[in-house]
Amino acid sequence: MQETKTKRILLIEDDEMMRILFRDSFWIHSTSDQTTEVATTRSLSEARRYLKETAMPPDIIFTGLWLLTKNSDGATTREVAPTLEFIKELRNTAGYEHTCIVAYSRFSDGELKEQARDAGADHFLVKGEMAPREIVDFVEHL
Repeated sequence: MQETKTKRILLIEDDEMMRILFRDSFWIHSTSDQTTEVATTRSLSEARRYLKETAMPPDIIFTGLWLLTKNSDGATTREVAPTLEFIKELRNTAGYEHTCIVAYSRFSDGELKEQARDAGADHFLVKGEMAPREIVDFVEHL
């Protein structure tokens, strides 16, 4: 009997439908020889809290780049800089140096890809370019 492998994924995404689609894609399309546990958060602050409290850190972190961020004055903005800083923080946090980080965005420009890689992302995906099954295949081959 083949041993079942478990991959733990954290998705950081502020769009609820994207979180549901992502999570359910693994439930529908995962192969029988691999179990995938998907946790989702809707903000960087929730992700930080999750990572601090979890007993088993994720193997893979998917993070949107243009996430809604609450400023100190309470206003919300959609910026890429906080996510890039979050990726850099992870790369400098014990236990996360080798965690696979996948940045994704609806924008595909080369400068954004370079910024994500410079921050420490291992991969860059463009939202909508891969079908749910392809995302599952991508993760299963990491």
